Amino acid sequence: MCKRIPFFRIFLAALLGIFLDANCQPSLPAWIVVLALFISTTVCFVQSTLITQWKWGWILGTSIIGILIAIGGISNALRSNSRKGYPSLDTSIVLLSITEGPKQGSASNRYLAKVYKADQPMPEALLNTYVYIKKTDSSTIMPGDVLLSMNIPQPLKKNANPGAFDFTTYSNRNGIGFTVMLEGPYQYIKLAQSAPNSKGWTYIVREKIMAIIRKYIKNKQNAGLAEAMLIGYREDLDKELLNAYTNTGVVHIIAISGLHLGLIFMLMDLLIRTMVGRKRAAWAGLLISLPLLWSFAILTGSSASVIRSAIMFSFIIVGKAIGRKSNGMNSLLGSACILLLWNPDLRFDLGFQLSYAAVASILLFDQKIKQLVFFKNKAALYLWSMVSITLAAQVLTTPLVIAHFHRFPTLFLFTNLVAVPLSSLVLVMEIVLCLIHPFEGMAKGLGATINMLIQLMNDHVLLMGNIPFGMVDQIHISNTMMLLVCLYTAAWYSLFKSPSRFIFLCLALLGLGLPVMHLIESIQTSKTKEIIVLNTYGAATIIHRHGKYGTLTASASFLDSKKKTKELLRQTGLALGIEHWNIQSFPNNPVMISLQETQQIMPWVLLCHAKSISLNNLKDEIKKEILLLADASTPVWKIKQWEKEAQKLHLRFKSIPEEGPHTIRCHQTQ
Repeated sequence: MCKRIPFFRIFLAALLGIFLDANCQPSLPAWIVVLALFISTTVCFVQSTLITQWKWGWILGTSIIGILIAIGGISNALRSNSRKGYPSLDTSIVLLSITEGPKQGSASNRYLAKVYKADQPMPEALLNTYVYIKKTDSSTIMPGDVLLSMNIPQPLKKNANPGAFDFTTYSNRNGIGFTVMLEGPYQYIKLAQSAPNSKGWTYIVREKIMAIIRKYIKNKQNAGLAEAMLIGYREDLDKELLNAYTNTGVVHIIAISGLHLGLIFMLMDLLIRTMVGRKRAAWAGLLISLPLLWSFAILTGSSASVIRSAIMFSFIIVGKAIGRKSNGMNSLLGSACILLLWNPDLRFDLGFQLSYAAVASILLFDQKIKQLVFFKNKAALYLWSMVSITLAAQVLTTPLVIAHFHRFPTLFLFTNLVAVPLSSLVLVMEIVLCLIHPFEGMAKGLGATINMLIQLMNDHVLLMGNIPFGMVDQIHISNTMMLLVCLYTAAWYSLFKSPSRFIFLCLALLGLGLPVMHLIESIQTSKTKEIIVLNTYGAATIIHRHGKYGTLTASASFLDSKKKTKELLRQTGLALGIEHWNIQSFPNNPVMISLQETQQIMPWVLLCHAKSISLNNLKDEIKKEILLLADASTPVWKIKQWEKEAQKLHLRFKSIPEEGPHTIRCHQTQ
């Protein structure tokens, strides 16, 4: 296999280097020394005698693997060093160079910008920051603009509740560590419109395409879906419709992925072969298809799945040009190796994981499933090929879907059989619409047809989503269980590929290990007792957990919103393993909740809705060993005041809005 798929060893070595750096955290100079040592060994071995090379040949292979491991470690170390710290800026005025945006919000638009110190003659980019500007003030702001900001960007704080999306970690992995709010025109000055860069041109082209779609597809909901399918713009997507596509397992139709790029590649390849003939098609593809594919990848936002497809198709195009056949799995691992060395943090990206898992699953299992049934009828054979590729893609993606979304669409096959062909047809017609839009009459007719097909697809997805047994929800799977499931799947594949006693023994042990591990995790969960003070804006929320039973005590104002309460219970329940809930409320009045000292935990006091309370008045009642907690039910200005008072009185104090939820593990509570 290693000879047929040379990138297999390269990928594993680079991945090992990345994981070694992430877990052991050696310094960058240490990795450079290791790299230099292996390179020196390789050079010395190549310069040695033939007898030495024949006798000690394994040294060369080991040195090359060592070089690849060191390169992976250096790549991750450089990425880690570039985002270390995120200290506060020691300046009063900064320059913001807008690089991406706008991303539409309910009240503000979000941009991405590079930060420069304004008091330097030759400013250097310090960091990346989110910039929030009110919609009424951001109509003229676009990528390439330079703003003089009167507000200083502040570091993002990690304060996500259990089970909630960790926006800070996500941003840090993308090299973004700050945020700044420009609430009015007097908080910034637009200095200049810089020369349009590639992202500026991308923004202009995207706006032009969206204008065409909105003009000829009259239904707003369908136009939003058409924008997402063609260029990945999801701001106009209807949320309920997006949830329906997610719950039925066809959200990959909306997200720009290899499916879209593959369809475009086939269209371009067919067009090139028709125009220049088969003999010249290889070199014509190199000159035409390659630039167009990468232009489309950049236009749609350069997501991991799109870049993966672009690299794989680039391998195919270059291979055709030089007369070499490409191996699908080798191209897949080659693209993964390139992406991970460029950005090691992509291994955490859900799109990256699902994209590679789906393609690897298709390459490994599609032919095996397809060979189970044979049809002479071409229509039946085509239908079965669609079924087999859909089933194959689910083999490796199912554990990831359950681990990340805690749900599984049981009717994904029936939804995909209708939605995928329709979406492919719609995508082709959208491309044609953009090409013929100057011809008003033809464009109107095509736009109406696209609108009808999208509506048909939406109706089918909504119908499948309304079937009661179409979704298995509230599935919890730990990382250990997911690893065992993946090993179990690999054992089954190996058993069908080349049966042996060893593989059968592994399969039996893994089959036994899955229920045993589930039992162990259930016992551990049932014995866990803890109190968690959550971070919910404008409200006090406390969870008292006892195994699989939990009590949510929250402000009456928070519990009035059934949607917020349901979402909080769903997120925390899945994260903590709580299956049964009891809900209690306490009033929106000043409250002090105290926990007496026990053998297991230190005493603490929680201040809720307590903006009228002063710590100076409580200094005689509060012991110094007591931990004071201020949750998000109290305004930020009051929490800042308490922090200063606690510092003067030498009291322990924690701000939940700034530092995140606080967990107290215990065995006995009062």
